[in-house]
Amino acid sequence: MKKLIFANLKMYQNTKKEIDNYLNELNSEKLNFIAIPPIIYLDRFIQRGFTCGVQNISVYEEGAHTGETSVLSIKDMGCKYVLVGHSEIRNNETDKMINIKIKIILKNNLIPILCIGESLEAYNQKQTKEILKKQIQNALKDTNEKVIISYEPVWAIGTGKTPTNEEIIDIINYIKSLFNYDITVLYGGSVSLENIETLNKTNNVNGFLIGKAATNPSSLKKIIEVARM
Repeated sequence: MKKLIFANLKMYQNTKKEIDNYLNELNSEKLNFIAIPPIIYLDRFIQRGFTCGVQNISVYEEGAHTGETSVLSIKDMGCKYVLVGHSEIRNNETDKMINIKIKIILKNNLIPILCIGESLEAYNQKQTKEILKKQIQNALKDTNEKVIISYEPVWAIGTGKTPTNEEIIDIINYIKSLFNYDITVLYGGSVSLENIETLNKTNNVNGFLIGKAATNPSSLKKIIEVARM
């Protein structure tokens, strides 16, 4: 099975010109990756033929919730995936909110990508597995449908640091052992052109969630090429 590639473009591209230049340098069919752009530009990606996800949704499907984005809206636009629990958002969320979002996503036949990861303090105290198990159990409480898990050590996101391959393999195996089905597990956290060849040797990882490196079309193309070898 080819590795899945998700490109979380965060909030790095903030004008129509930047987005159009980016799209003009990519080819959705040949590259075959899932784009997760700023939601305001989601339609531009979908119109170009990209399979897309969004970076977040509301805990509400509809109602008087100014500034929120409904899962119904992004489903209607043709979105397929939703990031949930990313560390850059988790500080403003409770486990209950993450659980509600996952249930809403599954109810609407979309695919949640549950981001989990430990802090540097937890990593140093060897509490990684304990933290990840708790995050998974709380997020998936009272659900039984398949999700995608993305392991992203908080201390590795945007820092240029990554765990060793041995650590990643051990953690991915542990995550998979918590499920009674063949769960898809991604690795994220400073995935880059410089380390993708090394990370790609983690043979139990099903794909990668790429952040800032994905905003450079040339780097993204090369990362995908290496990851699909």
